[in-house]
Amino acid sequence: MDGVVTVDKALHELQTQVQDVRDLLAHLRRGYPRHILLENLRDARYEVMRSIPVVLEEDEGQYVATWYDADLFGYGDSEQEALDDLCESIVSLWEVLKRESAAQGLGDALAKQWAFLQKVIREKVYRFAPK
Repeated sequence: MDGVVTVDKALHELQTQVQDVRDLLAHLRRGYPRHILLENLRDARYEVMRSIPVVLEEDEGQYVATWYDADLFGYGDSEQEALDDLCESIVSLWEVLKRESAAQGLGDALAKQWAFLQKVIREKVYRFAPK
C-alpha cells in the first residue's frame, strides 16, 4: 500500500508543479511586472529632473505602481489609476517633508529621503513679466 500512497503523492505534487508553471506563464503573458520611467508628476507645480523608475505590477485586477528608490507606491483598478496614485503620494510626501524641514527639522532618515527627493524633483518657479 505504501507504493500506491507514494505514487498518489508524487502525482499530486507533479500536478501542483504543473499548475504553478501554468500560473507563471499566464503572468508572463500579461507582461508584468513592467518597468517604466515616469517623466512627470501630473501636477503643474512640480517637475521631474531625472526620470523616476517605476515598476508596474498586476494582481487579480489590482494594479500597483512602485518607486522602490523612494519606498513609495500607488494602487488602482488600472495602470493609469496606480500611476496617478503614486504621483499623488510623491507630491504629498514632498509637501510634508518640505513643511516639516522648515518648521522643526527632520530626523536622519527623513532628512535623507528629503535630500534624495530634491535630487529628482523640484518645484517650478514662475516668473511673471512686469506690466
